[in-house]
Formats: sequence, structure tokens, C-alpha cells
Amino acid sequence: MNKIRLTNLAAYLILMLMSVFVLFPFVWTFLTSIKTEVQMFAIPPVVVPEPATLQHYQAIIEEGKFQSFMGNSLTVALVSTVLSLAIGIPASYGFAKYRYRFSGMLFAGVIATRMFPPIVLGVPFFLMMRQLGLINTELALIITYLPLQLTLVIWILEGFFRQLPNEIEEAAEIDGLGTLGKFLKIAVPLSLPAVGVASIFSFLAAWNEFMFALTLTRTQEAQTMPVGIAGYVTTFQTFWGKMSATGILYIVPVILFTIIAQKGMIKGLTAGATKE
Repeated sequence: MNKIRLTNLAAYLILMLMSVFVLFPFVWTFLTSIKTEVQMFAIPPVVVPEPATLQHYQAIIEEGKFQSFMGNSLTVALVSTVLSLAIGIPASYGFAKYRYRFSGMLFAGVIATRMFPPIVLGVPFFLMMRQLGLINTELALIITYLPLQLTLVIWILEGFFRQLPNEIEEAAEIDGLGTLGKFLKIAVPLSLPAVGVASIFSFLAAWNEFMFALTLTRTQEAQTMPVGIAGYVTTFQTFWGKMSATGILYIVPVILFTIIAQKGMIKGLTAGATKE
């Protein structure tokens, strides 16, 4: 009994240390965002500012750039994620459940595109968007992100659909469901946990992307938040306060999206097979 308690205690301590290690950058960024310029560079370092200030948050809001960058990031990330799920869910189901000539090669080709370094695709995407007249538009980023997110969604969901018991679908066929009915009423509800995971990774892939956003956009009307945050690093000065405040506000939508996606994951654990 004592060994079990010691094991549990050791596990809790390890988890606490890992949590501190993971959360420390976020906590330090938040503390930096509420410090004055003097407190940031004080020696010895000021850990908890007294008094704290919200001047950096006020400054980025009053400048107006933050709202534009955040709106662009939300639009691009949400639209590209929804489109990647709408295409990727049936595509991954087809790869998992239906075999035809060269299907394995086609799936391998789709997954192989994940191996390309993004920098290799920068010039082709730029030339294509310039030819289409989409440079410095949100649509250019959505089109660029979609194939990158789509391969990620297919890679995650194909393995999940492959593990779904065939007996469930066979029972659905006996009840009169066709291919579309099995997909919509059986496979999709059962796959909600995996869809939640895929949506989180897909959203984060677009939310944090920097290289294509920098290459394909030029002004704040289309630039996303990673490019906006990078703008606080100039040749002569780094605006640490504004950068930290923007970073803290930037992670709020991610937290909200993760909470919403987790609800779908939990719901999917009991949906589908037991649903009448």
C-alpha cells in the first residue's frame, strides 16, 4: 500500500514539475505584459510588478492594428479548418473503408506531401497567387493552408475510421442504411473524438503559420497575427511590452477553440453506437 502511495506521489510531483515547465513561458509573458518599461529591465529582475500596468494592452488596442490582425487570423484559421474537415472527413473515410486500384498509392501520395518543407512550396504558391491576383488577400492564405491542413486531417482520421468495427456498419446495412447513411449516422458520430483532435491540430496549423502569411501578404488588411507580432521587432528596438500583451490576447481564441473541440470529443465517446 505504501509503495502505491509513493508511486502516486512521485507521479504527481513529476506532473507538477512538467506543468510548471510548460506554463512558465506563458506566466512570464503575462507578467512582462503588465510591467512598465523600467520594471522590464530592472536589476535585480522584477518578477511580480508592483504596481502592475495595463498600458501595453491599452496601446495595442488604441493603435487599431491588433483588431485587424486578430480578425484576419480568425477568418483564415476558422474557414480553412472548416473546409479541411468538410473535405477531409469523407476523404479519410473513403481511404479507410473502400479499396480500389492504386488507392494505397494515392493515400501514400497524399501523406507524402506532409514531408515537403514548407519553404519549398513558398515560391510556387506565391507565383500562383500572383497569377490569380490574390496577393495580399485572406483568400490566398485560405487556399494555401487548405492542402496543408487537409493532409493532416486525413492522416489523423484515416487510422481512426480503419479501426471502426465492420460489424457496426454491417448491422446498419441490415437496418437499411446505404453508404451515405452509414457515414452520416454511424461513422461521423463515432468519430467525433478524433474529429475534435483533428480540428484542434488543423486550427493550430493555420493559427500559428508565419512563413506563407509573411510571403503572401503585405499590409495589415490581410496580414495575420504572427506577422503582426513579428512587426514589434524592429531594427532599432524591440517593443517587449506590446509584444507580450499581444501574445497573451492571441492565445485566448486558441483556448476557447480547444474547449469547444473537447466538448465534441467527450460527446463522441457515447454517441453513435448507442444512438437510436
